[in-house]
Amino acid sequence: MKILLLNQVFYPDPVATAQHTRDLALFLQGQGHSVTVVTGNRNYEHRHIKYARRENYQGVEIRRVSSTGWGKRSFFTRIADALTFDLLLAWELWRLPPQDVVVSFTSPPLIGLFGVLFCKLRGGKSVQWLMDVNPDTAIAVGYLKADSWVSRILNAIFEFTLHHSEKIVVLDRWMREKIMAHGAKAEQIAIVPPWPVQSFETPPPNAGQAFRRENGLEDKFVVLYSGNHSVVHPLDTLLQAAVRLKEEKNIVFLFIGNGLRVNDVTETVQRHQLSNVRQLPPQPRERLPESLGAGHLHIVVMGNRVSGLVHASKIYGVLATGRPYIYIGPKESHGSDLLAECPYGFQVEHGAVEDFISALKRVQQLTPAELETYAQGNLDYVMRCYSAAKSLQIFHSQVVEPLAGLTPTVPAKTSKTAAAR
Repeated sequence: MKILLLNQVFYPDPVATAQHTRDLALFLQGQGHSVTVVTGNRNYEHRHIKYARRENYQGVEIRRVSSTGWGKRSFFTRIADALTFDLLLAWELWRLPPQDVVVSFTSPPLIGLFGVLFCKLRGGKSVQWLMDVNPDTAIAVGYLKADSWVSRILNAIFEFTLHHSEKIVVLDRWMREKIMAHGAKAEQIAIVPPWPVQSFETPPPNAGQAFRRENGLEDKFVVLYSGNHSVVHPLDTLLQAAVRLKEEKNIVFLFIGNGLRVNDVTETVQRHQLSNVRQLPPQPRERLPESLGAGHLHIVVMGNRVSGLVHASKIYGVLATGRPYIYIGPKESHGSDLLAECPYGFQVEHGAVEDFISALKRVQQLTPAELETYAQGNLDYVMRCYSAAKSLQIFHSQVVEPLAGLTPTVPAKTSKTAAAR
């Protein structure tokens, strides 16, 4: 089949959705499908970095469109980048031939609408792969008011895309409930969790040693938060714990990544003159085994108001390290589901700084035998239940195969025009 993937980011951008889209594209291409990706030509975090407009990557055709490059300086600059991308995406789609299946991701927010309209005008079956739920998330974090005219319009567009898509991919059962509340039918929905993006399946025994040595962390107990510093991942509890433990010289809180909440970390360090906090930029995919392996204790964060709206996909990479972790988030969430099935981690509520410190101390006291039990339990669980191979096969069996054999249904008016040409 001819399959078109729509996402604002793709290879070689290092952000998580770019890597997941890359894995999906290569998997589909390996299954014998003809795969085209339409994406943005700018790096998601560093907007001044541009990629080639056309590229063939291991048999996958990449077509990149432009946008403004103002970045995340404000909500309005983000909207401007998204809207200019959407306009040029529409022009690019107009020039594409019909496709059998169009898979739309969720960045930027209106991209799913263009996928649906393309299928209606040119033929094909629409699939929405929801990495988050908007405008609900924007409302939950305060970017939009629930009763505003902007929210009403965006909500109507979102429900239009759901209603006119053959398949909807969500990441967990909590997101499935949110989507059904928007009118999606159970038979439309497939749960396909994301997967660890590390290139290894079993961490080497010395994973992280070189990274700790490079960054002067050899003799430290490293508490690691690695990933997007987003507004949906409040870091207050973690930062308050860093302040409380600033006199314990053997503990270092390491933050790796970009995002709006990087400023929260920097400001806390400056205000409290913290020497126990380090900040590093995102690491390339090939270095993830080293950077993630540097953590003795990993941190995963989910905001209370966004459970079911976003998904803490970084938890799979954490599990793949085999290291203990603390999940800071609500009990009714996917993070809690994972801990119920694989109890080699800890959960604390937002604001429960004492509970967080107690869990941290408990990890410091684990014996080598206990650490090995945690490592084997977490690694076995994630590779058994959340490997890339398993998730991609679920996508193929629950989404692609049911749509196989359904050729693009080009509207009669378009067919007549094509015939006239």
